[in-house]
Amino acid sequence: METKADPTMWTKHAMKNGLILGIIHAAILLILYAFIQSKLKGFSYILVILVLNFGWTIYQGSQWRNEIGGFMGYGDAFKYAILLLVFNGLVGLVFGIGLLLADPSFPEIMAQSQIDTAIYWAETFGAPAESLDQMRDQMSVEEMAKEYTLTKSFISFGIAIGLYGVGALIMAIFIRKNQPELM
Repeated sequence: METKADPTMWTKHAMKNGLILGIIHAAILLILYAFIQSKLKGFSYILVILVLNFGWTIYQGSQWRNEIGGFMGYGDAFKYAILLLVFNGLVGLVFGIGLLLADPSFPEIMAQSQIDTAIYWAETFGAPAESLDQMRDQMSVEEMAKEYTLTKSFISFGIAIGLYGVGALIMAIFIRKNQPELM
């Protein structure tokens, strides 16, 4: 028979680990923002965040599963993972809004990083020089900076919840462990 923990205990465990993950993300963002702004929108940053999210969530979910007796169904694993990721996202939302309010140049820095990343990848894939010049002419830091507002932060968080759901569906596969059926 599967051992069930108190529902408030799993939510506290997931929320705590989501907050820790969010703080780790905030620290990474702050370090990049202070020292390597060109990497704020880069592929390597996204890859590190994805690996960190998957690794942390699967590890913490497995730890929780072991704490409650070693077995957890797919639905419970999904709920754990989505709650952890949403709390991670909430920390990111609050931190991003804080940065937006604290540093008036934040939108321009993020926009410039986004432009630099787009041009880097176009160069990497062999775009001709005239195409690169056309890209530079079409991309405006001022226009792209308009994407970094309080309203857009909340919209992005809403989109992120959908992505967290997809990620949690995948992560739950690795977290769950069904109890063997006795014959």
